[in-house]
Amino acid sequence: GAQVTVLERADRVGRKILQTGNGRCNLSNTAVSPAAYNAPDFVAPVISKIGCDKLRSFFAGLGLFSYADEQGRVYPVSDAASSVLDILRISCDEYSVQTLCGFEATRILPDGVICAADGRTVLGDAVMIATGGGTTLLKSAGHRIVPFSPVLCPLKTDTAPIRGLSGLRAKCAVTLLRGEKTLHSLHGELLFRDYGVSGIVIFDLSRYAEPGDVLSVDLLPDFTYAELCKLFTDRAAMHPLRRGETFLTGIFHSRIAAALLRAAGGTNPIKLAQTVKKFRLTVRGCGDQKQSQVTRGGAALTEFDSGTLRSLFSPRLYAAGEALDMDAACGGYNLHWAFASGILAAHSAIGESYD
Repeated sequence: GAQVTVLERADRVGRKILQTGNGRCNLSNTAVSPAAYNAPDFVAPVISKIGCDKLRSFFAGLGLFSYADEQGRVYPVSDAASSVLDILRISCDEYSVQTLCGFEATRILPDGVICAADGRTVLGDAVMIATGGGTTLLKSAGHRIVPFSPVLCPLKTDTAPIRGLSGLRAKCAVTLLRGEKTLHSLHGELLFRDYGVSGIVIFDLSRYAEPGDVLSVDLLPDFTYAELCKLFTDRAAMHPLRRGETFLTGIFHSRIAAALLRAAGGTNPIKLAQTVKKFRLTVRGCGDQKQSQVTRGGAALTEFDSGTLRSLFSPRLYAAGEALDMDAACGGYNLHWAFASGILAAHSAIGESYD
């Protein structure tokens, strides 16, 4: 029932959606919960009202069918992000939503006027900022902005231990250490790169990693240290002629085997078991920032009402998605926040609760 106008800086809306989920748009996760986010208390009211089932029902109402894979990740049944964008565009047309592309908003006035770089203005009874770049607008409205930094990204590490491994993948357990303190430990697939490591397990750990932290990689997590010592000791006795890189043939890729033997200083079963269970890499920073899936930072959460996403400074102003300092793990959680917060803020803006 509201008259809605979308202001878009680019020449077409929704391009970023096409890049999500490797082109498949991982729009939610069946395990979505406040614990997956950097600010659980703030996100809780939104998630409690719009969980995974509610979000899927919202999209089903627009005509988009979805499914959940074995890891709980929700995708459109077409497995194409373009289906999500197309259904949103079609729905906007059906509900007479006006879209103004090429509108580079530069500031918001207290009376709800949005000013563009080319001099155009648009007046809104309510204004919702829902883009990362929109923080400039929120700053103009008096909000504090938490500095941006890439998260959910590859990590740059010392490269000597992983020389020659670029492009190889390994299923492992990775523990993030800060001194003697364990910060987080995750299982998953790791991808070696020239500059460090990548893969979903690394993307998730990147939310907590700082330069100087250590990644302790367990390359055989299904074996205990004691079991591995015995395995290597028995192997040495059973195959006495296998020395050098051939000692690990049949267990690891030849290049990974070479790196492990280099780090262990040979085929001593005890030292080799220690190296396999604790292959350590020192974090130097974010790797390829172009691969970052999410940017941490945005408008400070303390300046918004978590139940309505309304600004505590201006009753006309709302924020959602990447405009706020909110980020989460890989797996559909960040897009869920974008959609759910947008839905809740929209209902709040027109004065109705979302049930």
